[in-house]
Amino acid sequence: MLFAVIKKELLLVSRDIHALLVLFLLPIVFILIMSLALQDRMGGESKDRPAVGLWMAADNHDNGELIQHFQQLEGVRVENFESPAELTRALQQGAIIAGVMLPARFEKIIQAPVTESSEKLRVLYAATLPGSMRRSILGAVRQALGAYQVNQLFKHDDLTETERQQRVDHLLGKSLVVTETLGAETQSQPNSVQQSVPAWLIFAMFFVVLPISTTLLTERQQGTLHRLQTLPVPRSYLLIGKLIPYLGINLIQAALMLLVGIHLVPLLTGEGLQLNGQSWLLLPLIIATSLSAISFALLIATQAKTTEQATTLGGISNLILAAIGGIMVPTFVMPELMQQIAALSPMNWALEGFFSILLRQGGWAMAGPEILKLLAFSGCLFLLSLHSYKGLTEIK
Repeated sequence: MLFAVIKKELLLVSRDIHALLVLFLLPIVFILIMSLALQDRMGGESKDRPAVGLWMAADNHDNGELIQHFQQLEGVRVENFESPAELTRALQQGAIIAGVMLPARFEKIIQAPVTESSEKLRVLYAATLPGSMRRSILGAVRQALGAYQVNQLFKHDDLTETERQQRVDHLLGKSLVVTETLGAETQSQPNSVQQSVPAWLIFAMFFVVLPISTTLLTERQQGTLHRLQTLPVPRSYLLIGKLIPYLGINLIQAALMLLVGIHLVPLLTGEGLQLNGQSWLLLPLIIATSLSAISFALLIATQAKTTEQATTLGGISNLILAAIGGIMVPTFVMPELMQQIAALSPMNWALEGFFSILLRQGGWAMAGPEILKLLAFSGCLFLLSLHSYKGLTEIK
């Protein structure tokens, strides 16, 4: 009897190909994605280290030793820029995560007494760069600066040991580095809630695939779709009728999660989500994200044959899009290849849009391209869904 029960269960499992895919294929996919995405952060030597921009005033170019120290900042890849404007533009576009600017006559600045009016070495951070990486970059800059200063100090053979010690004490007491955050004037660095609220809001919005596919397939199985075909309305109206309610659900979902970040998290001793003057752009961004999520869900729902197939395909697709799109693993810790792959995910477009508004305090010029990409994506998928839906409602 036990053998018969075991045989029955094995037969049932073998017929559920979608469950088997979840059990075997999904872990393999996640192992590959997470291993590639985190290899630079958790491994040893990095082939694709994060890029830091370097600009040096022209009169510093003759100082080969100074250049050498700053070209070899620990833990990062240094890229040279011809002007501060080029470096700032690259930082705004996300090509680099930070920038280092050395003013003119820097060697003389090191030797002179420091005053409030003294020019200093500037370290610029991207607004989305976490505190841990900021500290790491600042430490590398100070290490390079300190090594150069010490080398210069011990080149003077005519100094006594006491004089050397006095100069070392003088150097240690000098503040030659000033840090700034590009595009975030209201606070020095992004906090955890500014990164987690947008990420998991986007992830949750894309899970409308589950209720949409369930209701559509139930209508198909009960013959509701064929009865709807008798109504004197275009088929597109029937599909739009499904889209609008879920758009409303997503808007409520977004408002609730934003309120949690703004009001509830501070009550639990966390840092609250801060909105800025460009926060009105959140509405078109959330609408565009919602339309993308719903159109994606409609396409899966119209293509799937069973509820199990739809929920499995929808769940796996969402998890993969989240994994490669910067939701589960921030893109700044990914190697360059994975960052290029992440840029193909609609979840990444939405996340970058949120970062542009909340962290970089950018306007339409920064968030607009992401919104337009999401709208184009949703439009294409909606047309494909409409084509599939017409096939489902045809009376044969």
